[in-house]
Amino acid sequence: MIQTLFYSPGQTATIFVETLNSNGVRADATIDGYLSDFNHGDIDGYHHPIITRLVFPDLSLANDYPAHMVKLDVGLYYYQFVFPTGATSVGSYLVDISYTHPTTLYTNTVMYQLVVSAPFGNYSITSV
Repeated sequence: MIQTLFYSPGQTATIFVETLNSNGVRADATIDGYLSDFNHGDIDGYHHPIITRLVFPDLSLANDYPAHMVKLDVGLYYYQFVFPTGATSVGSYLVDISYTHPTTLYTNTVMYQLVVSAPFGNYSITSV
């Protein structure tokens, strides 16, 4: 299931991910003596969720991904970025997140659709 969030150009988007164990309680997936691996989100002995890709409205991929999410509390992570301004920023963005399930240690995914629309109607392009 994709969660949809709505923004305007230039706003800061904040994405949250909650990792729950099999009892439905927030928990972190721990590393049992394995080496750190960026692609699995390993930081400081825990598997942090990672933003695996950010897809722009023109279906191109953003640079600088994958990127680690920031730990806010046990089993609660966030990531922030700022949308560009102007007509080119309007459209639907896709955020693809991977995380390790705290109990099964399987890789799970969460996706967000971020819809950026003009705050006062459509943008238009004019020439002089």
